[in-house]
Amino acid sequence: MDKFKEILTNHISNWNMVWFGLIFWGSVINAIAEIYLINNYSMLCYLFGLLLGLIAKIRGTWIWKI
Repeated sequence: MDKFKEILTNHISNWNMVWFGLIFWGSVINAIAEIYLINNYSMLCYLFGLLLGLIAKIRGTWIWKI
């Protein structure tokens, strides 16, 4: 059980920006899309959030920060 906790902790600490992009930014983009009655693209919204998270992980910071 301790090994599992260690693996999970390492994964979360290494991929935190990707998970944040997927969950948070995907949800925000999806909510904005629903406001404008674009209901059929929720998967695309979450994929765009994932893309933002991957770019942030590669860069080491978010896109809007210098």
